Amino acid sequence: MLRTFKPTLWTFFAMLGTASMAFGQGGATGTILGTVSDNTGAVLPNASITVTNTVTDVAHRPQTTAAGDYSVPDLQPGTYSVSIQAPGFSSHVVNNVTLVVAQQARLNATLTPGAAAETVQVNAGAVALDTDTSSVSQLVSQKQVDQLPLNGRNFLNLLFIGAGAVQTVGEQGQMRQGEGNAISINGARPESNNYTLDGMVNTDTALNTPAVILSQDAIQEFKVQSETYSAEYGFSANQVNIVSKSGGNQFHGAVFEFARNDAFDASTHFQPVKPELRQNQYGYVPDGPVWIPKIYDGRNKTFFLANYEGWRIRNGTSSYSNVPDPTQITGNFASSNLPAYGSAACTSALNGNNPCMPIDPTTGQPFPGNIVPAGRFGNLANVTAKLFPAPNCFTSDCLDNYHLGVTLPNDTDQQTYRLDQNIGKFGSVFFRYTKANYSLETASTTSVPAGLNIFSGIFGSPVHGGFPDFAK
Repeated sequence: MLRTFKPTLWTFFAMLGTASMAFGQGGATGTILGTVSDNTGAVLPNASITVTNTVTDVAHRPQTTAAGDYSVPDLQPGTYSVSIQAPGFSSHVVNNVTLVVAQQARLNATLTPGAAAETVQVNAGAVALDTDTSSVSQLVSQKQVDQLPLNGRNFLNLLFIGAGAVQTVGEQGQMRQGEGNAISINGARPESNNYTLDGMVNTDTALNTPAVILSQDAIQEFKVQSETYSAEYGFSANQVNIVSKSGGNQFHGAVFEFARNDAFDASTHFQPVKPELRQNQYGYVPDGPVWIPKIYDGRNKTFFLANYEGWRIRNGTSSYSNVPDPTQITGNFASSNLPAYGSAACTSALNGNNPCMPIDPTTGQPFPGNIVPAGRFGNLANVTAKLFPAPNCFTSDCLDNYHLGVTLPNDTDQQTYRLDQNIGKFGSVFFRYTKANYSLETASTTSVPAGLNIFSGIFGSPVHGGFPDFAK
């Protein structure tokens, strides 16, 4: 059974890696590079480099060039150890090298003469000045994504911890409420933000918000680049590069639910009736190695992550407006206190956008008894009259004669699945599939349901990527 399973799995990932070479992954990965020399300053060619991910134990093994340089590109963000060896020199090991998205981490090493069994171990220090790129960027790390409180668990709120990001006005937040607002970075238009997810474009071209708002539990980290970034990005003034999480050699999992309820909310002075609110966010996220007892052990090779997050929001609307009296809708203004047409009071009322007594346009005189005959109503008037609800608010607390109190849904379901495979000297490949269903209803006028705004959509982000081991 084992012999039958393994070739099938390898064949699948080999095909996946071959098909994915056309996709650029630079924005979702990082590079560890450097120069190896001896204590006299002479460069060391053909030194052996081992770069190991401390979570997955996946290793990359390039050698230095004739100029003593090495580069290990297309590395997943995470923590690495770097071991450097050369004949006649002591081994040099650097632990806890933190690599972030779209970073070129330079790690130069000076080897001292000695036996191969001698090892010099150091821990990576504070982040050094990045001399290999000129981009101006702001990193939001995995620790910040995991631990900073987020109202609504929307990672876009973390953009505001960086300098120059502010929320402004725009239609983004109105069309897809809870999925991202108009955000200006360093004074640029909100439409100037481009979002990528695992190196692929993830921008809703209609609203310039992320097409998929990845769950907080499925995000590794992200970086905002706003100036002099690489030409590989293009599109916009600001780049928001998001990287999804991958599994490791240890199993992890979580189940969560967050709830809000109007029972815990206070009423404002302008809300005599408190609007209803029912908000539930719930989901799960397991990850780890692919392990099938007695069939397949994926430690150090095959890793998975599965994530689901659902939103169920019932958001109450409470507003006041003036609507016509039912008798006025039928054309009967006999008992109305409206000023007569042509009077000084009517002129003042017109300036204040208030109605006056209707007049017969054929004679220029008031209708007899201030009643408009039913036969004088046009087709448009007959249709429009049916859209007005009857007044329902008559107490002193009423701001106007009609109170709209309606509870409307906002539902989201999102699922993300990721599979990573190490294929030895050929590098590694991964597959991620994300799908989100979104629906929203908002009240635009007093005429519900005729005055409802309805927005719904399916947003997907299937992507597969390959990280071939062409390190030099």
